[in-house]
Amino acid sequence: MKLIVIRHGETDLNKENRLQGSEGVNLPLNAAGQTMVEQLSKDLLISPEVIYASPLVRTQETAQILNKRFQVPIVTVPEIRERNFGTLSDKPRCEVDQQIILDDLEGHYDYRPYGGESVEEVTKRVREFVESLKTKKESSVMLVTHRGVIRILYDLYPNNVIGANIVPASKHIFEF
Repeated sequence: MKLIVIRHGETDLNKENRLQGSEGVNLPLNAAGQTMVEQLSKDLLISPEVIYASPLVRTQETAQILNKRFQVPIVTVPEIRERNFGTLSDKPRCEVDQQIILDDLEGHYDYRPYGGESVEEVTKRVREFVESLKTKKESSVMLVTHRGVIRILYDLYPNNVIGANIVPASKHIFEF
């Protein structure tokens, strides 16, 4: 199975370098983000049989733009939503303790003291979802998700990936 993993296009919170998790402001793509996704759609060489998308507005909009080309079912799945940053949601990264930011980049975060999720909680839900996909009949599946989820996929399946930097509207191909 090919797993085509797409990070949503840019939002204003991305542009402002704010923590954008599953809680807090739930913004759509900005104009630049829409353009990024439209271009990505033209550049994709693999057609999915189904698109699984996080329930957040930015991923739903990204999936809709991509699906103008593919015309396949879109299934909303909460397991691939971004992690919950708790009370740190929507804060500018420069206002957050830099050790938290460094730990986050290394996958050693634990946002529970702030009302959010730990890396173990997010990893568990992502792993379970991906493992469930392996039992399905589709040979090509697209996930429209978030940077944190994609980073976890890289950690879980490092030998199965062809990827790039995890920037807005980027693609990452996993093969199982």
